[in-house]
Amino acid sequence: MSDALELKHIQVVSDNNNVSNDQTIEVIPGNGACSDHVKLERNEVSPLLSAPQVAENNGEQHLHVDGGGDTDSLSQPKWQRELRRVKRELNEVVVWKLKLWTVLLIIFIAIALVIGISLTVCAVGHDDEDEKYDKSSFVVARFFRGNFTLDVNSFTSNSQDEETIKELEQKLTDVYSSSPALERYFSRVTINNLQDTAAQFNLQFMMPLEHEELIQNTLSLKMVKSVLLQHLYDQDTGPFSIIPTSLHMEVG
Repeated sequence: MSDALELKHIQVVSDNNNVSNDQTIEVIPGNGACSDHVKLERNEVSPLLSAPQVAENNGEQHLHVDGGGDTDSLSQPKWQRELRRVKRELNEVVVWKLKLWTVLLIIFIAIALVIGISLTVCAVGHDDEDEKYDKSSFVVARFFRGNFTLDVNSFTSNSQDEETIKELEQKLTDVYSSSPALERYFSRVTINNLQDTAAQFNLQFMMPLEHEELIQNTLSLKMVKSVLLQHLYDQDTGPFSIIPTSLHMEVG
């Protein structure tokens, strides 16, 4: 049987003697292929194939674009890729409509405010009980006496005894008046005798009625002597310099 198709004209005569001019084309095998029929088949098949083809084309284009993006990302330095990742994570919404970087900023500000408020409250509300004292309540006297030797390089025989005594008294007064531990209890110092380079002195401190603990600690002989001795070791060479090793002190 031949695959060729043959077209044959057929005249149709309708009833009521009305002759129709319509002609029907009949496909007859063996008459050859009709170009119009082939074109019709192509037109009918084309719409059915266009959707998958378009989808495939779109998929190929999408894959091509994605592939290009990945290639560009891989070609970038590692720190740039990490930076992009961090930016992307910081812009993610984590709670309500707040982004991650906003939440972190709020937490940082809250911590800073808490620390600032705490420091302010501590600075304003803290009262040092040790700084609260009434010097008029110090009515009990405590005495120390001792002697020391002046450096011959800073003391000459031409020095007036009265002037030297005042300078030495002021020197010892400055030492105990500047002591954080003994300043509040210190009363006065006197130089009783000055012979050549040797001097004798008396120290007076005032204590409250309850002073047993002070005598054992703050106003002990060891403490009072150590304050003066430390100053003598730290002193610069100058007029009326005292030799540290010559210092002697006792209670009385």
